[in-house]
Amino acid sequence: MIKKRTQRSSVWDMVAESLEDLSRVKDVTTSLREFDQLKYPAPKQYTARDIRQIREKLHVSQAVFAHLLNTKLTTVQKWERGVNTPAGPASRLLQIFESKIKKQTNSF
Repeated sequence: MIKKRTQRSSVWDMVAESLEDLSRVKDVTTSLREFDQLKYPAPKQYTARDIRQIREKLHVSQAVFAHLLNTKLTTVQKWERGVNTPAGPASRLLQIFESKIKKQTNSF
């Protein structure tokens, strides 16, 4: 029973936090889908140059970068040549890497 209460508590905390965030939105007619899009914007589209810069700032090889992104080496190579562009989860991971790099450079 305690375990259920803890799980329920964390769910209620998340709901309460989301409702609090929603109350800050000026237009209360905003749908939950629109609210989620405001809170979690789509990742940006990365160019070949962007990808190469992120990888170089992380000081990793293409092979290591591919491993970090859970993709193939040839995929990273194609991204860096501009043949293909990352989408979905890979774009989100690139966005996370980019934000971590910015935080590290701002802390110095």
